Amino acid sequence: MSHDPGTARRWRSAGALVVHKMLGELSYEGLLEPVPDGDGWLLELPGGVAYRFRARRGAFESWHVEPGSATRDGEAAVDPRRLVVDARERLGLTGLRLADVLSELTATVANEAARLEHAPTAAELLAMDYNTADGHLTGHPRLVLNKGRVGFSATDRANYAPEAGREFPLRWFAVHRDHASFRCVAELTEERLLSEELGDQLGEFRARLSDPDDFVLVPVHPWQADEILGTLYAGELAEGVLVPLGESRDRYRPHQTIRTLANASRPDRRDVKTAVSVRNTLVYRGLAQAATLAAPAVTTWLRELSAADPLLSERYRFELLGEVASVSVRHPLLGHLDELPYRFHETLGALWREPVRARIASGERAVSFAALPYRGPDGEAVLVRLIQLSGMDAQAWLHRLLDLLLTPLLHWLLSYGVGFCPHGQNLILVTDERGTPLRVAIKDFAQGVDLLDEELPEYASLAPEANADMLRWPGHLLAQSLFSSVFAGQLRFWAEVLLDDLGLPRARLWETVREVVGRYRDEHPELAARFDSCRLFAPDVERVTLNREHLAGQGFDKVNRDDEFDVRYGRAANPLAGPAPDGSW
Repeated sequence: MSHDPGTARRWRSAGALVVHKMLGELSYEGLLEPVPDGDGWLLELPGGVAYRFRARRGAFESWHVEPGSATRDGEAAVDPRRLVVDARERLGLTGLRLADVLSELTATVANEAARLEHAPTAAELLAMDYNTADGHLTGHPRLVLNKGRVGFSATDRANYAPEAGREFPLRWFAVHRDHASFRCVAELTEERLLSEELGDQLGEFRARLSDPDDFVLVPVHPWQADEILGTLYAGELAEGVLVPLGESRDRYRPHQTIRTLANASRPDRRDVKTAVSVRNTLVYRGLAQAATLAAPAVTTWLRELSAADPLLSERYRFELLGEVASVSVRHPLLGHLDELPYRFHETLGALWREPVRARIASGERAVSFAALPYRGPDGEAVLVRLIQLSGMDAQAWLHRLLDLLLTPLLHWLLSYGVGFCPHGQNLILVTDERGTPLRVAIKDFAQGVDLLDEELPEYASLAPEANADMLRWPGHLLAQSLFSSVFAGQLRFWAEVLLDDLGLPRARLWETVREVVGRYRDEHPELAARFDSCRLFAPDVERVTLNREHLAGQGFDKVNRDDEFDVRYGRAANPLAGPAPDGSW
């Protein structure tokens, strides 16, 4: 069998991308401590190993490592597994945890190499529809092991990874109503939802049941059907509590999150978020029962608040891609053992979400925020491509986008005590054909909306089932979602792209952020006390350290998925407090 030199080249390229990201992000989190070395940086590790690289410091005291600049003992640094082994003492990795990290890292590089095989240019990515483009993205910008997908084999990767670009049917099962619950928004019923999603296939499925009224129908990811239902539910399958009905005629395409699937055959039909008991990044990607069942009520509540608020519904048209129906199954035996790790309680369920296409008019395009810093093989970034297409001044385009993004999020936080999880994968930018920003949409409410730890009048209209499940935080921690997911999780990366490609000073971006946030405070003096309690202009902020949490690996088998907010380590200067003397922000 001949060796394909392209495969080796892509493997090294993917490895180099991860090495440079690792040097930057682990230094940002204080896990690695490089020291100045001439015009660059030196990282000395046990065993006499020396890594050298060029980087500049940015907002939140982060590190932007120059691509291709890293060397290990004078040779190009292209193997992140070697870096982990070299740094294992610093990272606190030994034995099984070291093996787990190396395994997850190897899978991440393999998935990145698969992505590089078909990597589009920024122009090509923007020409794709939202669901196709999602398969070409690089994953979580901060987490180094962001495509580990623990549980997937090489064959699974080829079949179900978004980078593979494949479409596949869902498998449908019927679950006895003693163990399954269905919820939906008031405009829907169980019958209407299933009819809209399955068409005449619904009758075919029900014909396979002797008592169809006794069963709830649930779509299942094919991996979950094989790996989890075929094992944990073997008894229920044997007894007829769980009945396989067959495959959907429609074929689906996975988003970056693996478990959320877009209907490729009928794009007018809803996205389906399924339970997939694969561990990717920090959690297993199942569906928690309480949050899943509460999702339609949360959608209803958010929509009602938005519709009654002209700032949200008219001035900014901030779109909520609602989770309109859900089903959750409690395992007849395991579901009643509260001491089991959470992943054993999240094995079977589904959420139906409005597709992006339902909110996009003719002449508009939808772009994931996760795609904005993407660079194609020609080096052009999507963010820059959009600015240039629009014909607008870069600063004016940026101001428009930051206003469309931040003002609604601030309004939800400060007026209604609602904190979303607005990371790049959950946010969607709607532009016109020229790339001019028009509005922003957000998704993922079931496990991504939290509240203040005080009683606001608006909370009274939230359904008790939802109210009981949603997490409560003091203002400064609820605002942490903005710092972690938007400011440190996205904008610090944009600032580097805009500086490198357009020469836009990083301080200009952060000046614009301060202007948008400050203007909201000035225009809403009645919210000044709550604004101050969120500490948006505090001189420094806690540093959320996702890689520390991931490498420690202590939460994978915990009983409650959300018993901690995030691992935080140290503090960093807050770029919203004021400009940096050296122009870094």
